[in-house]
Amino acid sequence: MPIIPSPQTRMDQYLAELRANLRSLPLEQATDIVEEIRSHIHDTAGGGGEMTEASVNLALNRLGPPSALAASYVTDNLLAHAQSNRMPWTVLHGVFHWATLSVKGFLVFFVCSIGYAFGASFFIAALAKPFNPKVGLWLIDQDTYSLALGMTDAIPRGHELLGWKLIPLGLALGGGTIMLTTHFGLWCIRRFRQTRPTMR
Repeated sequence: MPIIPSPQTRMDQYLAELRANLRSLPLEQATDIVEEIRSHIHDTAGGGGEMTEASVNLALNRLGPPSALAASYVTDNLLAHAQSNRMPWTVLHGVFHWATLSVKGFLVFFVCSIGYAFGASFFIAALAKPFNPKVGLWLIDQDTYSLALGMTDAIPRGHELLGWKLIPLGLALGGGTIMLTTHFGLWCIRRFRQTRPTMR
């Protein structure tokens, strides 16, 4: 006959798995989270009385799998770091983890990826122009444009539109696009963290 774990044992198993999934966080922070969840389970399952198997199972089911709960805390930690650091790569790193949790996070990551890709392309074009004359904005035909970065030996068809003006323009557009994308990412992060439910 299978042994049914007691409510306390069931809770301890859940918390142990949660702690294991929080190993990427500092020890003190992981301990605080585990104790926060322990207190939440006691309040929810105890209800002022003794915990039962049914009440503990209900409380744990509401929390969801410990791996998913841990992922939300790890992601929140990365987003908090992005807010304080405010650097493009920390914003993109945090938003990438957010994308694994929700559709909204995926959409923010998609927009940020496109924005940073455009910004980086302008920067690369501006920095590469002095060393490679094929780099530039080319008019292929009447309505077709191409930003050539000189990655191949082929000479673009058509004629270049900007010439050496590409350098200041590329730096301005690249910096502006990256700055706007970072502000957008931070705004989305702030909104998400303000509305994120906590156990407290």
